[in-house]
Amino acid sequence: MDKNKRNSGLNDRFEVLLMSVSVLLIAFIVGYLTLYPEQGKVAANSVLSMLTNTFGSTMQLFTVLVVGFLVVIALSKYGDIRLGNSKPQYSTLSWVAMMFFCGNGAGTVYWAFLEWGWHFNAAPQLNGVAVSEAVNYELSMAYTFFDWGPSAWALLCVFVLPFAYHYYIKGDSELRFSVLCKYSLGEKAVRGWFGKVVDFIFIFAAVGSISITAGTSASTISAALADLLGINQTFTLTTMVLIGVALLYSVSSFVGIEKGMRRISDSNVYLCMTLLGFIFIVGPTQFIIDSMVNSVGLLSQEYMRMSLWTDPIARTGYPQGWTAFYLVYWLTFGPFTGLFVAKISEGRKIKEVIANMLISGPLGLLLFFGIIGGYQQSLRVKGILDIPNMLVTGQAEQIATATINSLPLSKIVMVVYLFVIVLFLATTLDAASFTLSSTVSKKLKATEEPNPFLKLVWCLVLVALPIAISFIGTDIGTIKSIVLSTGLPLVVILVIIYHGFLREMFSDFSNMSREDIIKHTAIKELDDGVAITEAK
Repeated sequence: MDKNKRNSGLNDRFEVLLMSVSVLLIAFIVGYLTLYPEQGKVAANSVLSMLTNTFGSTMQLFTVLVVGFLVVIALSKYGDIRLGNSKPQYSTLSWVAMMFFCGNGAGTVYWAFLEWGWHFNAAPQLNGVAVSEAVNYELSMAYTFFDWGPSAWALLCVFVLPFAYHYYIKGDSELRFSVLCKYSLGEKAVRGWFGKVVDFIFIFAAVGSISITAGTSASTISAALADLLGINQTFTLTTMVLIGVALLYSVSSFVGIEKGMRRISDSNVYLCMTLLGFIFIVGPTQFIIDSMVNSVGLLSQEYMRMSLWTDPIARTGYPQGWTAFYLVYWLTFGPFTGLFVAKISEGRKIKEVIANMLISGPLGLLLFFGIIGGYQQSLRVKGILDIPNMLVTGQAEQIATATINSLPLSKIVMVVYLFVIVLFLATTLDAASFTLSSTVSKKLKATEEPNPFLKLVWCLVLVALPIAISFIGTDIGTIKSIVLSTGLPLVVILVIIYHGFLREMFSDFSNMSREDIIKHTAIKELDDGVAITEAK
């Protein structure tokens, strides 16, 4: 009887069946790919080819429309809707830092050392004409800024708004992805099989994407650690790295966002500034500045063409293999990032959320990719270190350590770099465990966090999966292709969600002026025990 009561209590608080089935299905897919690697690789590549070639241009157009839509909403009266009638829970620095680090944070440090080299080797074309090596340097940096710029962050931000509106304005305590569909399809639909499928897609995309990020980041960390200690990089070392990071973010998860992730994110901001500042000062400072300014100019001039270039005549495959691929890749992070950013954005206006994600995110990445990429390009020009060639010869994991070893005080810089990427990975995994736990929790109050033991379970899953993938030798590209297969259904689900979300928002606020909206959603404070409303 006690056991039945305990199980009944768990089912009342959590989506036990959803979590169990999701974890089992993910384990089954990994197991299948291990037993039948060739068949899995063929199937995965076919799915990826269909997504990028058949629906690539549609995805490009969809992204441009999303960017335009977010700008319009931010500038309209609806941008003044405040998410909750209270002061922001976190300082602006902490809020921006957690937003920046929660998504593909660890991937940022990984790709900052590699991205321009891949574009350089792919030799992107401008206006359909093959370019010289000098222009290729410039284009490779501009395309890096584009891939991680406003378009990418727009695909994350577009998921934040319905989550935040649903949670703070409509007052619903459930944070599951499927529940957002109820405003369009009705309560009955989201409580049935459709809702379960939507939530599984969310969990699958989140677990898969974060596991891939964790796997690539752990390999980079172990390579840097091996170089620092003068030992060989092994599977055991990579596993120890993942377990060590798991311990760090498990502690962070148990103490909560306020004392855990917020403090780690704040600390990492200063460490990142220290690392980038050192490279900027001791490196070719003027070259880095010129490279960044030039790349921003190219991006500004060619933004629409980069966004919508499909290369219909030459068919080089570049926009499909890079632009469309990246857009789908960012989209798979959207629901996970959207839920987390919504949860930490209490007290913020909709236009603040949009501005933060479309401006703060790209600016932070511009510094990361611009300073590191500019320094690496100068090394290649001087014949010191050839990043594009290292990529061709399969030395991707050693590029970060080789770059850092070219700096003065390289051992000290390596230690700072290790702290940065470890903290990046810890905050990314912390945010992931938070959102996954929220998804399988039936009700959460605005100030309440998911059960810490539930977060620990997700922590273990998120660490165990990349360890298993690495141990059994499953092709990481195959896993990545399968995760990206969730991109197409996410677009369909997003359209359903926005049909209901916009209808609700227009119904609630269309008859109000901007001034009325500001007053209606103004911050409420307590002064000597008396509630007062202060319009800000």
